[in-house]
Amino acid sequence: MTEKQKRSKSHYIQNKKRAKTQGRGRLGLEELKTSTKGIIATANFLDYGCRREVFSLLDDFCAAEEKPAATDGNQEVDDEIAKEIAELKAEKKRFQLVDTTLNNMMFIAVSDSSIEPCQLVHKILSTLREKKERKTRFTQRLLPVSHTCYASLDDIKKTALAMTKDQFHNKTPKTFGIFFKSRNNSSISRDDVIKAVAGVVTDNETFAEFNKVHLDNPEYAIIINIVKTVAMLGVVKDFKLLCKYNIDELTKSYTAPVRKEVKVADNVVSADKESEESKVEETKPESIATNDKEV
Repeated sequence: MTEKQKRSKSHYIQNKKRAKTQGRGRLGLEELKTSTKGIIATANFLDYGCRREVFSLLDDFCAAEEKPAATDGNQEVDDEIAKEIAELKAEKKRFQLVDTTLNNMMFIAVSDSSIEPCQLVHKILSTLREKKERKTRFTQRLLPVSHTCYASLDDIKKTALAMTKDQFHNKTPKTFGIFFKSRNNSSISRDDVIKAVAGVVTDNETFAEFNKVHLDNPEYAIIINIVKTVAMLGVVKDFKLLCKYNIDELTKSYTAPVRKEVKVADNVVSADKESEESKVEETKPESIATNDKEV
């Protein structure tokens, strides 16, 4: 094709349709399904930058929690290498990216049953707040998802009942807030979902009737995100303290860790410089001697 020739309009339309049917060009990714748990990550403007940051954060914090297992002194080297390889393979399958077909939003499924997304995200944000570190640039929010179901009122009620039992099934008064967000779904309304979940939390038969709504600073925040036909729910703590789980807002005033550079004083000469100067001084007499012979 020469520079003057142009592609037809149908060529671009077909490529656009093909990209939509193939998951926006990201082949090999599973679609968002129910009965999974994970973490919602939203990006400021760069998807792949956010994806790289979130996976790095999750791997670092999970590796810090794991304690090294005690090994026998007579264990062979081959067994140790095989064990390390198996652990590395398990880490790769621990977090999997799921295709949401949405821009600036991704869902990372957690396949490890020992990892609770709500506890993990809370620990990440709390640690960054305590240490005053900024480890992300393109990530905006990290929202944990402990339960998923079909996006209908009946299924959301059942899932909310099973999810909030641990936090609200006691006689201690609690304050809570419900935060709802829907994407690519117009079949279910925000008010209906909030009323249904609030009725479950304040039900006299299952929970204490003195649980109150407090949107400004709730003790527990019930986060509901609906993407197409999937409803994702999670219960988190310190929602106000951690800037509504907005990692960008939480760490915007913090500085990223910088590598320390060794400064050399002006009056101190390094070993390399001394060796270079000594080499130059050694070569000077030889040059003078050769000049005398030639003369």
